[in-house]
Amino acid sequence: MKNRIFLAIALLLLLLLSPLPAWAANPRHVIELQTSNRCQLCDLTGAYLPVSKLDYTYILASDLSKANLVGASITFSNLSRANLSGANLSYVNFKHTKLLLTNFTNAIFDNTNLTEADLTSATISEAQLAKAKLCKTVLPTGLTSNRDC
Repeated sequence: MKNRIFLAIALLLLLLLSPLPAWAANPRHVIELQTSNRCQLCDLTGAYLPVSKLDYTYILASDLSKANLVGASITFSNLSRANLSGANLSYVNFKHTKLLLTNFTNAIFDNTNLTEADLTSATISEAQLAKAKLCKTVLPTGLTSNRDC
């Protein structure tokens, strides 16, 4: 009896302490995004989409918080008003992408390509931008950065 209680408590603790990033995303919204390249007001929270080809997509006002997009190609796209807080955007190519009013709080930007991207009014820190490639990039202030051209 004691062993069963101990096992139940250990299993419960394991479940509570384990991260569940991909289980939060709405599976229908993930399929919609991957098949139609459109997803407006979608719940993609914690979606696992590394190395995805999402060029020419429209992911407007969608929740991608804590998503894993490492190495994804999201060029010539529109992610305006999206929530990418806490997302891993390392090595993502956002070339020519509109990211207006997008929330990047605590997002990871290691070697992220923001060439000719538009970050007007986006929530992003200078520290995050320091790790990204900026060339003809419209900053949240509306000024253009040619730092890495």
